[in-house]
Amino acid sequence: MDTRDLVTLLADLAEQIEILIGKKGTISVFRYAGKQLGKRLGAGQEGDAEVARAIVAKFFQDKEFMDAVSLQGQNAELRGCRIGLVLRERGIDAGSHALCNFGFGLIDGVTEAVTGRRIITLHVASEYHEAGITCHETW
Repeated sequence: MDTRDLVTLLADLAEQIEILIGKKGTISVFRYAGKQLGKRLGAGQEGDAEVARAIVAKFFQDKEFMDAVSLQGQNAELRGCRIGLVLRERGIDAGSHALCNFGFGLIDGVTEAVTGRRIITLHVASEYHEAGITCHETW
């Protein structure tokens, strides 16, 4: 099972959960799960926002969810987002889906664990192009 298969499976799971508890409930569940994972990834590490962002970027790249992650100030650019590609095939815009919110929660959780500061990550925009998708986030 590769990353694409995993993302497809999670998208299917989110679809079924949405039938049971609605779109907002599903987004809340996935965001919460992402935040809990983020807290675990950041546990025992102290530092500033740069340390937290480096942990997030490494996770996304190591798990092959993104081709590249650029961080600047309170902005992130996620290039080659596998989640966005799977969503696009399903006719769903990236940024508003429960899987995207899992990633936002992960960023929030790592940042809180490392810096002690709470943030809320928000989707700014997505760009679809021949090479894939690039998402822009902020917190």
